[in-house]
Amino acid sequence: MPAWTLRLLGQTTIESSQGVRPLLLGRKGGALLACVASHGSAGVPRSRLLCLLWDHTALEDARNALRQCLHQVRTELGEAAEILSSSADRLVLQEDLCRVDARQFEALASQTREAALRAAAALYRGEFAEGIEAGTEFGLWAQIERQRLDDLAHGVVAHLSELRLDDAALDDAIRLGCRLHAADRAHEGTARALMRLYARAGLRSKAVEVWIDCRRSLRDELGVEPSEQTGQLAAELMDDGACAESRNARRGPSAWRSIALSDPDAARRSSEDAQLLDLMLRGWQLFSTYTADGHAKARTAYEKVVELAPNHAEAITLLGWTHWFDAISGWSTDPQASERKAAELAARALDCGGGIAPPHGLMGKVLLWRARHAEALMHLERAATLAPTYAYMQFHMGDALVWCGRPADSLVYIDRALKLNANDCGVFLTIRGMAQWMAHDAAQARATFESAIRRNPSYPWAHGMLAVVHHEAGNLASARREAHAGHRFNRRFSLHFAEHVMPFLLPEHRERVVEAWRVAGLPNEESARH
Repeated sequence: MPAWTLRLLGQTTIESSQGVRPLLLGRKGGALLACVASHGSAGVPRSRLLCLLWDHTALEDARNALRQCLHQVRTELGEAAEILSSSADRLVLQEDLCRVDARQFEALASQTREAALRAAAALYRGEFAEGIEAGTEFGLWAQIERQRLDDLAHGVVAHLSELRLDDAALDDAIRLGCRLHAADRAHEGTARALMRLYARAGLRSKAVEVWIDCRRSLRDELGVEPSEQTGQLAAELMDDGACAESRNARRGPSAWRSIALSDPDAARRSSEDAQLLDLMLRGWQLFSTYTADGHAKARTAYEKVVELAPNHAEAITLLGWTHWFDAISGWSTDPQASERKAAELAARALDCGGGIAPPHGLMGKVLLWRARHAEALMHLERAATLAPTYAYMQFHMGDALVWCGRPADSLVYIDRALKLNANDCGVFLTIRGMAQWMAHDAAQARATFESAIRRNPSYPWAHGMLAVVHHEAGNLASARREAHAGHRFNRRFSLHFAEHVMPFLLPEHRERVVEAWRVAGLPNEESARH
């Protein structure tokens, strides 16, 4: 059995009996390894690598660059360097020493056996050579590889949706379906497959959400309506009498049962499903405004859901978020009471659905702002793992890592969140800017904060942190302007808030904010809400 496994689907890592280690190869190194590994024992001619990676470089300089790059890759591989061999004209991956997940996936995805398809679904953790950009020629080649493997993944989900799967296999299939649907919401084949999988898991309302997502994307992006086949499946799922199988499906915790109800009265469940889905969607639309009025109205919707379904973990979680934002955004007359309410609801949601991501996300945020950083990271990492395609779960983990003073780690999650949801209304970008500011990249941080403000002019955190960047650059007038804009949108912004409430783990970061806000003229104490 090969001693090493190279993962190219998602983050590039090397695995052995000693564990999994990320490979920090840089742009050219990552591209070189991806290209060689994807060809396996057949190898890649050096001339081909020169064309892919150094197409605009003089031949002798390109050859020198290839030699240096190969040396760097072998150095980073360490003991695993033996997996690469080279000759005068070709680089080869030794498949007797190393498996490559992308090649394994391709072989498994082309089969029809359930075991092979399940294994393929488990392997597809992300796109091929994720995040690697190494020039136009490599980009074109990598895009073809990504599309080819992506097409195979869509086929895997479609095949699995036709099989009767056990619990673990069903969750793996749903996880892959969600990742693919998030990347292409207008792909009707995968939308139908995911709808069938959700229905089989007892999550009819989640299946209907996929239908709504797919229909909206087809209309907005392509100006067309869903096919008759997709519409017919959606109609069957929304028909009260059409889902007896899903109503009788297994119960119990799962990463994907965030809409599932634990009410044992199946008839009442059936009659209320549509109402609950409507309330949840209406609540989310209001919640996503991130305004005091929007959250107050969202709270009413979520309270109604919890009244109808007392163990609805996701609704309890979202209700908790409305209280948490009340506390942190200066919307509550008693922020401490609102924060305590959020904590109570987080604990209740965990009791009802600890196997899904949202309750862990809320509990992690509550613990973070109570300066219990290690416990917070445990919950938020759990949430990000349970929901790898849910942008906000990735964002919350990145947010926590920033407050913990780990900007490089934070950017991995924030960039993933932005990839899953590029239209983040400036929230994700603000934390990206904070990570850049912590890494002392002031110019990039300023550009990021300004971009966040263009997307969301009333988002206080972008203004507040841009004030710090301006202060440190000596632009005091701009610092005062941005600091007071932040205070206007969040009355809690003050020296006391920066010094005693904001959950910086490292004193140096807290001190930089306090000093900037002091010079910019923010008040010592939080303003009372009128």
